Amino acid sequence: MMFIYADQLYHTLVDLVRIPSTSGQEQYVRGYLEQYLASLGLNTQVDDQGNLIATVEGKGTPMLLNAHMDRVAPGLGHTPILRDGVLYSDGKTNLGADDAAGIVIILEVLRRALEQQLQIPPLVLLFTVQEECGLCGAHGFDAARWQVEDGIVFDNAFEAGVVVSKGASYETFDATIIGKSGHPGQDLTGTVNAIDIFRQAQFPLGSLALDQTRINIGKISGGHARNAIPDLVKVEGEMRSFESSEMRQRYRLQIQEAFEEAAQRLGGRVEIDFKVQHEGYSISPDESLLTMYQIALAQRGETLNMKPTFIGSDTGSFRPAIRAFTVSTGVVGEHTVEEHIALAPLEQIVVDTLHVLHLWSTQTAQTQPE
Repeated sequence: MMFIYADQLYHTLVDLVRIPSTSGQEQYVRGYLEQYLASLGLNTQVDDQGNLIATVEGKGTPMLLNAHMDRVAPGLGHTPILRDGVLYSDGKTNLGADDAAGIVIILEVLRRALEQQLQIPPLVLLFTVQEECGLCGAHGFDAARWQVEDGIVFDNAFEAGVVVSKGASYETFDATIIGKSGHPGQDLTGTVNAIDIFRQAQFPLGSLALDQTRINIGKISGGHARNAIPDLVKVEGEMRSFESSEMRQRYRLQIQEAFEEAAQRLGGRVEIDFKVQHEGYSISPDESLLTMYQIALAQRGETLNMKPTFIGSDTGSFRPAIRAFTVSTGVVGEHTVEEHIALAPLEQIVVDTLHVLHLWSTQTAQTQPE
Protein backbone atom coordinates (compact mmCIF):
# COMPACT_ATOMS: atom_id res chain seq x y z
CA MET A 1 0.00 0.00 0.00
CA MET A 2 1.28 3.47 -0.88
CA PHE A 3 1.14 6.30 1.65
CA ILE A 4 1.30 9.58 -0.24
CA TYR A 5 2.31 12.69 1.65
CA ALA A 6 4.88 15.43 1.23
CA ASP A 7 8.25 14.92 2.86
CA GLN A 8 8.10 18.48 4.19
CA LEU A 9 4.78 17.77 5.93
CA TYR A 10 6.36 14.80 7.69
CA HIS A 11 9.54 16.62 8.68
CA THR A 12 7.68 19.66 10.00
CA LEU A 13 5.34 17.49 12.07
CA VAL A 14 8.33 15.64 13.53
CA ASP A 15 9.99 18.98 14.34
CA LEU A 16 6.88 20.11 16.20
CA VAL A 17 6.37 17.01 18.32
CA ARG A 18 10.03 17.12 19.33
CA ILE A 19 9.26 20.39 21.12
CA PRO A 20 7.77 20.15 24.63
CA SER A 21 4.57 22.15 24.99
CA THR A 22 1.95 22.06 27.72
CA SER A 23 -0.69 24.67 28.52
CA GLY A 24 1.04 27.83 29.69
CA GLN A 25 4.40 26.60 28.39
CA GLU A 26 3.98 27.21 24.67
CA GLN A 27 7.00 29.49 24.26
CA TYR A 28 9.19 26.91 22.53
CA VAL A 29 6.60 26.05 19.90
CA ARG A 30 5.88 29.77 19.47
CA GLY A 31 9.58 30.40 18.88
CA TYR A 32 9.71 27.65 16.26
CA LEU A 33 6.70 29.13 14.47
CA GLU A 34 8.13 32.64 14.55
CA GLN A 35 11.27 31.40 12.80
CA TYR A 36 9.31 29.28 10.31
CA LEU A 37 7.00 32.13 9.34
CA ALA A 38 9.92 34.56 9.12
CA SER A 39 11.59 32.18 6.65
CA LEU A 40 8.51 32.62 4.45
CA GLY A 41 8.78 36.41 4.69
CA LEU A 42 6.03 36.97 7.23
CA ASN A 43 6.03 39.23 10.25
CA THR A 44 4.45 37.93 13.44
CA GLN A 45 3.22 39.39 16.67
CA VAL A 46 2.27 38.04 20.06
CA ASP A 47 -0.87 39.37 21.73
CA ASP A 48 -1.52 39.85 25.44
CA GLN A 49 -2.66 36.23 25.84
CA GLY A 50 0.48 34.81 24.22
CA ASN A 51 -1.19 33.89 20.93
CA LEU A 52 0.99 34.11 17.83
CA ILE A 53 -0.60 35.97 14.92
CA ALA A 54 0.53 36.53 11.33
CA THR A 55 -1.24 37.95 8.30
CA VAL A 56 -0.89 37.11 4.61
CA GLU A 57 -1.97 39.34 1.75
CA GLY A 58 -4.48 38.08 -0.77
CA LYS A 59 -7.61 38.82 -2.78
CA GLY A 60 -11.13 38.69 -1.45
CA THR A 61 -12.58 38.40 2.04
CA PRO A 62 -10.17 37.61 4.90
CA MET A 63 -10.15 34.12 6.41
CA LEU A 64 -8.90 32.85 9.75
CA LEU A 65 -6.81 29.67 9.97
CA ASN A 66 -6.36 28.42 13.53
CA ALA A 67 -4.62 25.69 15.52
CA HIS A 68 -3.50 25.60 19.15
CA MET A 69 0.08 25.36 20.38
CA ASP A 70 -0.44 23.58 23.69
CA ARG A 71 -0.92 19.92 24.48
CA VAL A 72 -1.94 18.08 27.62
CA ALA A 73 0.62 16.76 30.10
CA PRO A 74 3.09 15.17 29.96
CA GLY A 75 3.52 16.88 26.56
CA LEU A 76 7.19 15.98 26.39
CA GLY A 77 9.35 16.61 23.36
CA HIS A 78 10.33 13.30 21.78
CA THR A 79 11.30 11.59 18.54
CA PRO A 80 8.16 9.90 17.16
CA ILE A 81 8.07 6.58 15.32
CA LEU A 82 6.94 6.34 11.68
CA ARG A 83 5.45 2.99 10.71
CA ASP A 84 3.43 2.25 7.57
CA GLY A 85 2.55 5.89 7.01
CA VAL A 86 1.41 6.44 10.60
CA LEU A 87 3.27 8.54 13.16
CA TYR A 88 3.28 7.13 16.69
CA SER A 89 4.40 8.39 20.09
CA ASP A 90 7.62 6.89 21.40
CA GLY A 91 5.54 5.35 24.19
CA LYS A 92 6.85 7.64 26.93
CA THR A 93 4.57 10.60 26.30
CA ASN A 94 1.54 11.61 24.28
CA LEU A 95 2.44 12.20 20.63
CA GLY A 96 1.39 15.86 20.64
CA ALA A 97 -0.41 15.65 17.30
CA ASP A 98 -3.24 17.32 19.18
CA ASP A 99 -2.61 19.92 17.95
CA ALA A 100 0.73 19.76 16.11
CA ALA A 101 -1.23 18.19 13.24
CA GLY A 102 -3.40 21.30 12.99
CA ILE A 103 -0.33 23.52 13.04
CA VAL A 104 1.41 21.57 10.29
CA ILE A 105 -1.68 21.78 8.06
CA ILE A 106 -1.58 25.57 8.27
CA LEU A 107 2.18 25.74 7.69
CA GLU A 108 2.00 23.43 4.67
CA VAL A 109 -0.95 25.31 3.18
CA LEU A 110 0.92 28.56 3.56
CA ARG A 111 4.24 27.23 2.25
CA ARG A 112 2.70 25.72 -0.88
CA ALA A 113 0.46 28.71 -1.57
CA LEU A 114 3.43 31.10 -1.45
CA GLU A 115 5.89 28.88 -3.33
CA GLN A 116 3.38 28.09 -6.06
CA GLN A 117 2.08 31.68 -6.14
CA LEU A 118 -1.51 30.49 -5.80
CA GLN A 119 -4.43 32.89 -5.53
CA ILE A 120 -5.55 32.98 -1.92
CA PRO A 121 -7.64 35.34 0.22
CA PRO A 122 -6.11 37.54 2.91
CA LEU A 123 -5.25 35.21 5.78
CA VAL A 124 -5.10 35.69 9.52
CA LEU A 125 -3.02 32.87 10.99
CA LEU A 126 -3.75 32.38 14.68
CA PHE A 127 -1.84 29.93 16.87
CA THR A 128 -3.46 29.95 20.29
CA VAL A 129 -2.29 29.18 23.80
CA GLN A 130 -4.01 27.20 26.56
CA GLU A 131 -6.73 25.64 24.45
CA GLU A 132 -6.55 22.48 26.52
CA CYS A 133 -7.41 24.26 29.76
CA GLY A 134 -10.44 26.28 28.67
CA LEU A 135 -9.82 27.90 25.26
CA CYS A 136 -8.05 30.72 27.07
CA GLY A 137 -6.09 32.04 24.10
CA ALA A 138 -9.09 31.98 21.79
CA HIS A 139 -11.23 33.82 24.35
CA GLY A 140 -8.80 36.74 24.23
CA PHE A 141 -8.60 36.99 20.43
CA ASP A 142 -10.09 40.22 19.07
CA ALA A 143 -11.79 39.29 15.79
CA ALA A 144 -12.90 42.85 15.09
CA ARG A 145 -9.35 44.18 15.31
CA TRP A 146 -8.19 41.67 12.70
CA GLN A 147 -11.31 42.18 10.55
CA VAL A 148 -12.00 38.50 10.10
CA GLU A 149 -15.46 36.93 10.19
CA ASP A 150 -14.92 33.47 8.67
CA GLY A 151 -12.45 30.75 9.48
CA ILE A 152 -11.34 27.15 9.79
CA VAL A 153 -10.06 25.54 12.97
CA PHE A 154 -7.84 22.48 12.56
CA ASP A 155 -8.13 20.30 15.63
CA ASN A 156 -8.98 16.77 16.56
CA ALA A 157 -12.49 15.38 16.90
CA PHE A 158 -13.12 12.51 14.46
CA GLU A 159 -11.63 10.96 11.35
CA ALA A 160 -9.54 13.29 9.21
CA GLY A 161 -11.63 15.79 7.26
CA VAL A 162 -14.85 15.41 9.25
CA VAL A 163 -16.46 18.74 10.17
CA VAL A 164 -17.94 19.27 13.63
CA SER A 165 -21.64 20.03 13.14
CA LYS A 166 -22.46 20.86 16.73
CA GLY A 167 -20.28 21.52 19.75
CA ALA A 168 -21.40 21.01 23.33
CA SER A 169 -21.36 23.77 25.90
CA TYR A 170 -18.61 23.36 28.45
CA GLU A 171 -18.50 24.49 32.04
CA THR A 172 -16.46 23.61 35.08
CA PHE A 173 -17.26 23.40 38.76
CA ASP A 174 -14.99 23.40 41.79
CA ALA A 175 -16.22 22.27 45.18
CA THR A 176 -14.34 22.76 48.44
CA ILE A 177 -15.70 20.50 51.19
CA ILE A 178 -14.79 21.57 54.72
CA GLY A 179 -15.02 19.27 57.72
CA LYS A 180 -13.25 19.08 61.07
CA SER A 181 -10.10 17.06 61.68
CA GLY A 182 -9.11 14.88 64.61
CA HIS A 183 -7.06 11.81 65.45
CA PRO A 184 -8.82 8.60 64.34
CA GLY A 185 -7.57 6.84 67.50
CA GLN A 186 -9.07 9.43 69.84
CA ASP A 187 -12.63 10.52 70.58
CA LEU A 188 -14.32 11.20 67.21
CA THR A 189 -16.97 13.44 68.73
CA GLY A 190 -16.98 16.72 66.86
CA THR A 191 -14.94 15.48 63.91
CA VAL A 192 -16.38 15.75 60.42
CA ASN A 193 -14.89 13.62 57.64
CA ALA A 194 -14.82 15.69 54.45
CA ILE A 195 -14.39 12.55 52.35
CA ASP A 196 -17.60 11.13 53.81
CA ILE A 197 -19.41 14.29 52.74
CA PHE A 198 -18.20 13.78 49.19
CA ARG A 199 -19.15 10.10 49.23
CA GLN A 200 -22.67 10.82 50.41
CA ALA A 201 -23.41 13.71 48.07
CA GLN A 202 -25.96 12.39 45.55
CA PHE A 203 -25.19 14.62 42.58
CA PRO A 204 -25.92 13.78 38.91
CA LEU A 205 -22.96 12.09 37.24
CA GLY A 206 -22.11 10.34 33.99
CA SER A 207 -24.18 10.26 30.80
CA LEU A 208 -27.57 11.91 31.23
CA ALA A 209 -30.66 12.68 29.12
CA LEU A 210 -29.90 10.04 26.47
CA ASP A 211 -26.28 11.20 26.38
CA GLN A 212 -27.14 14.83 25.71
CA THR A 213 -25.26 15.85 28.85
CA ARG A 214 -22.15 14.40 30.46
CA ILE A 215 -21.04 15.31 33.97
CA ASN A 216 -17.63 14.16 35.13
CA ILE A 217 -15.51 14.44 38.26
CA GLY A 218 -11.95 14.57 37.02
CA LYS A 219 -9.92 15.29 40.13
CA ILE A 220 -10.38 14.73 43.87
CA SER A 221 -7.80 15.75 46.44
CA GLY A 222 -8.02 15.86 50.20
CA GLY A 223 -6.65 14.98 53.57
CA HIS A 224 -3.16 15.64 54.84
CA ALA A 225 -2.14 12.52 56.78
CA ARG A 226 -3.02 8.84 57.03
CA ASN A 227 -3.65 9.19 60.76
CA ALA A 228 -5.97 12.21 60.64
CA ILE A 229 -9.63 12.67 59.90
CA PRO A 230 -9.63 14.57 56.56
CA ASP A 231 -11.05 18.05 57.05
CA LEU A 232 -10.69 19.31 53.48
CA VAL A 233 -11.53 17.83 50.08
CA LYS A 234 -11.32 19.65 46.77
CA VAL A 235 -13.31 18.39 43.82
CA GLU A 236 -12.84 19.45 40.19
CA GLY A 237 -15.62 18.58 37.77
CA GLU A 238 -17.08 19.52 34.42
CA MET A 239 -20.31 19.46 32.47
CA ARG A 240 -20.55 19.10 28.71
CA SER A 241 -24.02 19.46 27.29
CA PHE A 242 -26.16 19.88 24.19
CA GLU A 243 -29.16 20.72 26.35
CA SER A 244 -30.71 24.15 26.90
CA SER A 245 -29.35 26.70 29.32
CA GLU A 246 -32.41 26.08 31.50
CA MET A 247 -31.62 22.38 31.79
CA ARG A 248 -27.98 23.08 32.53
CA GLN A 249 -29.06 25.41 35.34
CA ARG A 250 -31.11 22.56 36.79
CA TYR A 251 -28.04 20.34 36.81
CA ARG A 252 -26.04 23.08 38.54
CA LEU A 253 -28.69 23.36 41.25
CA GLN A 254 -28.80 19.58 41.66
CA ILE A 255 -25.02 19.43 42.07
CA GLN A 256 -24.94 22.33 44.51
CA GLU A 257 -27.87 21.13 46.58
CA ALA A 258 -26.45 17.59 46.76
CA PHE A 259 -23.14 18.80 48.17
CA GLU A 260 -24.81 21.25 50.55
CA GLU A 261 -27.28 18.66 51.84
CA ALA A 262 -24.54 16.11 52.58
CA ALA A 263 -22.34 18.74 54.20
CA GLN A 264 -25.12 20.07 56.41
CA ARG A 265 -26.28 16.60 57.42
CA LEU A 266 -22.77 15.54 58.48
CA GLY A 267 -21.86 18.82 60.14
CA GLY A 268 -19.55 20.34 57.55
CA ARG A 269 -19.92 22.94 54.87
CA VAL A 270 -19.15 23.34 51.18
CA GLU A 271 -18.16 26.12 48.84
CA ILE A 272 -18.91 25.52 45.17
CA ASP A 273 -18.23 27.62 42.11
CA PHE A 274 -19.45 27.13 38.53
CA LYS A 275 -17.86 28.71 35.47
CA VAL A 276 -19.15 28.57 31.89
CA GLN A 277 -16.10 28.22 29.66
CA HIS A 278 -18.04 28.47 26.41
CA GLU A 279 -21.55 28.00 25.10
CA GLY A 280 -22.53 25.31 22.64
CA TYR A 281 -22.87 26.03 18.95
CA SER A 282 -24.37 24.61 15.77
CA ILE A 283 -22.99 24.97 12.26
CA SER A 284 -25.44 25.71 9.47
CA PRO A 285 -24.62 23.63 6.37
CA ASP A 286 -25.28 26.64 4.15
CA GLU A 287 -22.62 28.90 5.70
CA SER A 288 -20.55 30.30 2.85
CA LEU A 289 -17.12 29.01 3.85
CA LEU A 290 -18.48 25.57 4.70
CA THR A 291 -20.12 25.52 1.27
CA MET A 292 -16.68 26.13 -0.28
CA TYR A 293 -15.32 23.16 1.67
CA GLN A 294 -18.22 21.03 0.48
CA ILE A 295 -17.55 22.02 -3.14
CA ALA A 296 -13.86 21.20 -2.78
CA LEU A 297 -14.75 17.74 -1.50
CA ALA A 298 -17.36 17.17 -4.21
CA GLN A 299 -14.88 18.01 -6.96
CA ARG A 300 -12.77 15.02 -5.89
CA GLY A 301 -15.81 12.78 -5.46
CA GLU A 302 -16.24 13.05 -1.68
CA THR A 303 -19.20 14.20 0.38
CA LEU A 304 -19.19 16.43 3.42
CA ASN A 305 -19.32 14.46 6.67
CA MET A 306 -20.52 16.36 9.74
CA LYS A 307 -20.83 15.03 13.30
CA PRO A 308 -21.65 16.53 16.73
CA THR A 309 -19.01 16.29 19.46
CA PHE A 310 -18.47 16.79 23.15
CA ILE A 311 -14.81 17.57 22.43
CA GLY A 312 -13.99 21.25 22.81
CA SER A 313 -12.04 23.37 20.34
CA ASP A 314 -11.29 27.05 19.76
CA THR A 315 -14.37 27.14 17.52
CA GLY A 316 -16.48 27.24 20.67
CA SER A 317 -14.86 30.51 21.65
CA PHE A 318 -14.75 32.12 18.19
CA ARG A 319 -18.42 31.72 17.41
CA PRO A 320 -20.60 33.64 16.84
CA ALA A 321 -18.19 36.54 16.19
CA ILE A 322 -16.37 34.38 13.66
CA ARG A 323 -18.23 31.88 11.47
CA ALA A 324 -15.60 29.24 12.13
CA PHE A 325 -15.90 25.48 11.90
CA THR A 326 -13.59 22.67 12.98
CA VAL A 327 -12.03 20.27 10.49
CA SER A 328 -10.84 17.18 12.32
CA THR A 329 -7.21 16.18 11.87
CA GLY A 330 -7.79 12.48 12.55
CA VAL A 331 -5.65 11.96 15.64
CA VAL A 332 -6.32 8.61 17.33
CA GLY A 333 -5.84 8.02 21.06
CA GLU A 334 -5.15 11.69 21.77
CA HIS A 335 -3.86 12.59 25.24
CA THR A 336 -2.40 9.08 25.74
CA VAL A 337 0.89 7.33 25.04
CA GLU A 338 -0.95 5.36 22.32
CA GLU A 339 -1.65 8.56 20.37
CA HIS A 340 -0.98 8.31 16.62
CA ILE A 341 -1.92 9.90 13.32
CA ALA A 342 -1.93 8.82 9.68
CA LEU A 343 -0.03 11.21 7.42
CA ALA A 344 -1.80 10.62 4.08
CA PRO A 345 -5.14 12.02 5.36
CA LEU A 346 -3.27 15.09 6.64
CA GLU A 347 -1.87 15.57 3.16
CA GLN A 348 -5.41 15.42 1.77
CA ILE A 349 -6.60 18.10 4.22
CA VAL A 350 -3.77 20.36 3.04
CA VAL A 351 -4.80 19.84 -0.60
CA ASP A 352 -8.47 20.39 0.18
CA THR A 353 -7.72 23.55 2.16
CA LEU A 354 -5.69 25.02 -0.70
CA HIS A 355 -8.68 24.35 -2.95
CA VAL A 356 -11.00 26.05 -0.45
CA LEU A 357 -8.73 29.10 -0.31
CA HIS A 358 -8.80 29.40 -4.09
CA LEU A 359 -12.59 29.05 -4.24
CA TRP A 360 -13.09 31.54 -1.40
CA SER A 361 -10.72 34.07 -2.91
CA THR A 362 -12.24 33.78 -6.37
CA GLN A 363 -15.82 34.12 -5.16
CA THR A 364 -15.36 36.88 -2.59
CA ALA A 365 -13.02 38.96 -4.78
CA GLN A 366 -15.80 39.24 -7.34
CA THR A 367 -18.16 40.81 -4.79
CA GLN A 368 -15.72 43.42 -3.49
CA PRO A 369 -15.55 46.94 -4.94
CA GLU A 370 -12.52 47.88 -7.02
